[in-house]
Amino acid sequence: MKNFKTNLLFLILFLIITGRSFSQDQIYTIKGNIVDKNEDVAIEGAWVSVLDLKSNLIIKKIETTSEGVFEIDFEKGKYHLSFGSEKHQTLLLQVDYSYFKDRIYDMGSVKLEPLAYTELDEVMITTKDYRIENVRGKKVFHIGSGLKDVAGSMSNLLSYLPSVFVDIEGKVQLRGREPIIMINGRKSNLSKSEALQMLPSDMVKKIEIISNPSTREGETEPIINIITDKKRKGLIGGVNLAAGAPSTYKGGLHLALNKKKFSGYGLYGAKKEIDIKSFSNEILESNTESLNYLEKESSENNKNSFNHFGEVQYEYLPNERSELVGSVSIYSDDNEFGYTGLRTISENSVSSDEINQLSNNTVKTFSVSKEIEYEIKLNDEKDLFKAELEYEYEEKKKIESFFENSSSLDDTTTSSSFDKFKGDELKIQTRYDKTLKNEAYFTVGYRLDRNVVNQNQTFESSNIESVFLDNNVKYTQYDNTGFVDYSDEFKGVYYNLGLRLKNTNRILEDESADENAKRSFLNLLPTINLSYEYGENNELSFNYYTLLSQPRLSYLNNFNTSTDLQRVRVGNSDLDPQMTHALEFQFFKEFENSTVTTTLYSKFTKDIIQYISTLDEDTNITFSRPENIGKANTYGVDFSYSLNSPKWLNTIVKLNGKFGTISGNDRRSDEFYSLNTSLINIFRLKSYKLEFSWFYNAPQQINFQLKEESNQYFKLGLSKRVFDNNGNLVLSVLDPFNTGRRIQNINGSNFSYRNEYDPNQRRIFLSLFLRFSAKSRFRNTEKDIPEKGVLQ
Repeated sequence: MKNFKTNLLFLILFLIITGRSFSQDQIYTIKGNIVDKNEDVAIEGAWVSVLDLKSNLIIKKIETTSEGVFEIDFEKGKYHLSFGSEKHQTLLLQVDYSYFKDRIYDMGSVKLEPLAYTELDEVMITTKDYRIENVRGKKVFHIGSGLKDVAGSMSNLLSYLPSVFVDIEGKVQLRGREPIIMINGRKSNLSKSEALQMLPSDMVKKIEIISNPSTREGETEPIINIITDKKRKGLIGGVNLAAGAPSTYKGGLHLALNKKKFSGYGLYGAKKEIDIKSFSNEILESNTESLNYLEKESSENNKNSFNHFGEVQYEYLPNERSELVGSVSIYSDDNEFGYTGLRTISENSVSSDEINQLSNNTVKTFSVSKEIEYEIKLNDEKDLFKAELEYEYEEKKKIESFFENSSSLDDTTTSSSFDKFKGDELKIQTRYDKTLKNEAYFTVGYRLDRNVVNQNQTFESSNIESVFLDNNVKYTQYDNTGFVDYSDEFKGVYYNLGLRLKNTNRILEDESADENAKRSFLNLLPTINLSYEYGENNELSFNYYTLLSQPRLSYLNNFNTSTDLQRVRVGNSDLDPQMTHALEFQFFKEFENSTVTTTLYSKFTKDIIQYISTLDEDTNITFSRPENIGKANTYGVDFSYSLNSPKWLNTIVKLNGKFGTISGNDRRSDEFYSLNTSLINIFRLKSYKLEFSWFYNAPQQINFQLKEESNQYFKLGLSKRVFDNNGNLVLSVLDPFNTGRRIQNINGSNFSYRNEYDPNQRRIFLSLFLRFSAKSRFRNTEKDIPEKGVLQ
């Protein structure tokens, strides 16, 4: 409580000191009137557009009044102006900022030549599957209907984007890191892989990828921001239903309501799986001078699950200078796992025991998050003050029962465990942004994070003697972060410099043993982002950033709740945080029919955290415990290539490979490596769209103990527009040859362990997506937000 009061006082003082606000870009205004060149009369309803011809984008578009008058605002950039109407020729002019005075340019009368004829025999419009726009520190993908149709789900759509890898379970990674998923700039429960699989891809207008967020973003992990269509006024939405084999059913609904001062959307998705089977085989071997111990275990696993989520987000514009945004997300997951296994034990090549095993696990998860954000512009320079409040509550219950019957000892062992987890996170962030000359900006801010977790655990076992253990721990972590951020452009080079000063206090209280473990850390975390555009559609960028990863409670809690007494897994309360310094160099090139993105990166990590497994030779029990094992140096490459030629085929090739070494004071240097590749082919036929994809993970060494062998799977997809283009029918087949298999090898100092896991991941889905719209005309809001879309 004392720490919380201190943090709150720190926040109040910061608000008093700053008390002002910002915006990152200056606004330029062009005004005038449009007249007919021959008759010199005003043209009503003529259009005026700001165009980015380099990226093939419409930045903003308006129409003239009944007197032919127009006034259009936009942020500074290399743009052209387009003037035209249905009965007049289009006039294209480049924006010349030398004509502006106080960022305003009065063009006077703009004269348009009347068309000699207006009748056309036929018009054919073709678009790429997506267009890429480079916007200071992020890449914006404007998604075409072709990709959305064949993808079906949000999860599949993300897998088509450069540098993004989605595994067979739906887990998303961006260059090997788990990104933060946002919708319209706000965090979402879509970070849960199941949620991404439930939602239809049709709701997406564009996707922003921020690989290295600036300090002012307030996040250290990469961001994937999904932008929905907010330009159409009225009620729009869609619904999707899917059924698959083995028994899997899922569905989703999304609604969006756009008004002049208010807009919002709602999402709901649900997924049910019945009796999904998987298989595993384990081998544990230990050799000493007098004993060769061999243990084999084979098992069949069954999974039944039901998970669903909902999210509501709103945006209110009370006036031209302020904005209020909020969201509420709920996620619920209910899983049951059944396990049937046989363990055989032999000593010195002589069979000594057979053990039948039965296990049943129930895991229930519930989380709710709320966020509210308010920003206000205090002057014409768009200086902005922004305050953010975010709260998340999560509850998780796990009940596990385990039964063993030994043939040699004629003995039965039963064990059970109960694990209840309750956690809440509070984030308060405020910042002041100041716009400087030449589109530069300066940001200063403060962020408070408070994380409190209560965990209650019990373990009970009955054999020759009964054992009952219980554990109650409370974990509290406070992070106080002050940050500054500066951005500007010099001779075509955009640069962003950021600095965070972060103070962390963590307290682990073991209420059962009446013991406390307190640790404090103070770290300075700099960020540097540089980018340079040259020629046509070429960009080079260089990034340096630091990451601080604090171990969570699962790594710190020493209590074991594994009901398998031969496999013990505990935490380590003495862990230090993991610090990473990273360098990235990226090249981006867009050709007429293709794009290439190549990233070279290196990471230097100290106090790296890895699980270490050991074998007790007396009891033949394996113990796994996280340790700060030393430092790691990693070097990698990320490559993405997209080709749209011929016009009916889009080929996407992605590759991510890395190599590194782990070294420590008490062990020799060890190597680790990995290589992930994918080949995606999308065929646009006359009435159908077809996908054939191949995903392959080469053998990889994860650390000095753990190795995984190669894994691959295939994906087939077929989609067709139905119901007068208001619906889409998608058939997808995942891993038809059932090739996916995960094999792990652990080589300890006195034992070897091998686990072969066959997820039996063959899936067949038939999905139906329906779209509806009460109104579809475009809207203008009082807040000037550039709406960017692909030129048709």
